[in-house]
Amino acid sequence: MYNGRGLMNERKKIKYGIFTKPIHIEKLVNFLNQETDIEYIISTSKEEVNAFDFDVGVSYCFPHIIKINFPVEDRRIWYNYHPAPLPKYPGLNNYSFAIKDKIKTFGVTLHIMTDDVDCGLILKVKKFKLRTLPINTNELGCITHYHLFQLFKETIKLLQFKPKTEKELKELSRGT
Repeated sequence: MYNGRGLMNERKKIKYGIFTKPIHIEKLVNFLNQETDIEYIISTSKEEVNAFDFDVGVSYCFPHIIKINFPVEDRRIWYNYHPAPLPKYPGLNNYSFAIKDKIKTFGVTLHIMTDDVDCGLILKVKKFKLRTLPINTNELGCITHYHLFQLFKETIKLLQFKPKTEKELKELSRGT
């Protein structure tokens, strides 16, 4: 578990709980500490999802299903950075399906999480063209993760306002 705060700020900040794979921690921590004033914890453990106090939950390529069945009084909202365009490619193995479909355009998605995997309200899909058809899942994964991190950098600060619609996210984007 990593505990941190980006650039210091006097006013009370929303605390983020970010859950991800170990491979993504260094780039997330570096960005959050150097470019934001976000207070956060980062964990790779499914067991820690309910163990920490945070206001906004973020799944960034987290390999486990997070059950969003908190009590009504728990006001947390959860967001997922999904490494494929939704709703077409939900769940795991989306790269294999995309390669089989001979896709020429792919994308990454930010959506609100619900109990149904990858079915929450989509806030933003960032699409990109592929210069050539990917030959394997590693190739498509590398390209996709570059774009997913760009989406993260564009939107993470906006999630402190807990946008619940694509329109709200767009309006917040205009204000930055």
